[in-house]
Amino acid sequence: MSSLSVTEKAQSKGIKMLLVAVLCLGLNWPGMKLGLEIVGPVWMVCLRFLLSLPVLALFVLITKKRLPVLNRKDRSVVFVVAFFQFILSMGLITVSLQYIPAGTASILIYTTPLWMLLIDTLWYRQRPPSKRLILTGISTIGCAMILFASGQPGAWLPLFGMLLASALWAVAIRRVSFHKWKGSVIEAVFWQFTIAGFAMLAIALMVEPTPNFGAYDISDWLLLAYIGPVATGLGFGLMVAAGPKLPPDKIVLISTLTPIVGYVSSVLLLKETLLPMVVAGAILMIAALIVNGLPQSTLKKMLGKGQAK
Repeated sequence: MSSLSVTEKAQSKGIKMLLVAVLCLGLNWPGMKLGLEIVGPVWMVCLRFLLSLPVLALFVLITKKRLPVLNRKDRSVVFVVAFFQFILSMGLITVSLQYIPAGTASILIYTTPLWMLLIDTLWYRQRPPSKRLILTGISTIGCAMILFASGQPGAWLPLFGMLLASALWAVAIRRVSFHKWKGSVIEAVFWQFTIAGFAMLAIALMVEPTPNFGAYDISDWLLLAYIGPVATGLGFGLMVAAGPKLPPDKIVLISTLTPIVGYVSSVLLLKETLLPMVVAGAILMIAALIVNGLPQSTLKKMLGKGQAK
């Protein structure tokens, strides 16, 4: 078998894995909105991570033939990501989701390019290229359109809570971008979920009443099973596993389907109002995200094909 056919098979497998991950994570937005009707937001985050641990452990067992191990040289970044992305950011997302539509939230969390630009410019004193400045400006306009369309009385604070959650997520992304992993990424995710899950359990026991799990019916448990093991465990696991099999441009294109799935599924499943300005803002944000993430060579090929036609 030629090396080309092996690569094509690996990419095909990676695309399928990433598409399943996108579907799981996108559908999780209406799932979390429904879940907040049966459990508090802090308990939601806690259960989401703790219930997904067996799935991630199984990923490691299948791929590494052992249980998850935390590499000593990865500890600092594991703790940083667990704190900023999975405790602070995910906590803010879930608290804010109580008060705003799930579809709107699924789009706003993808304002990370704006925060990445601010982090790189203000903290690392970098001079971003004009392409990045223009596309981030377009994304910001799209974000502003969504905010103005969704900014009903009482909704402004949770809307800004989503933006702050996105900023904290950007901090975690930038920290990871400077790190060279010594262990596997899937094992790092397992330990990040472990740290975040037990930290949120301690907070939940202090600030929220303990859920009456004995009174839950089968539909409640199925919903929690989807939010935890399926969406979070399987979704994140497949996304991490698909990464090495695919070039960056394909990962960018497929991953940007997540907020689209989140918005459309929220409209269909939760009967959320389809606001034209939110749709227009989402199109601007997602288009800017795609173009900003694609390599220059890929953009030239796409433009070349368009001109050839």
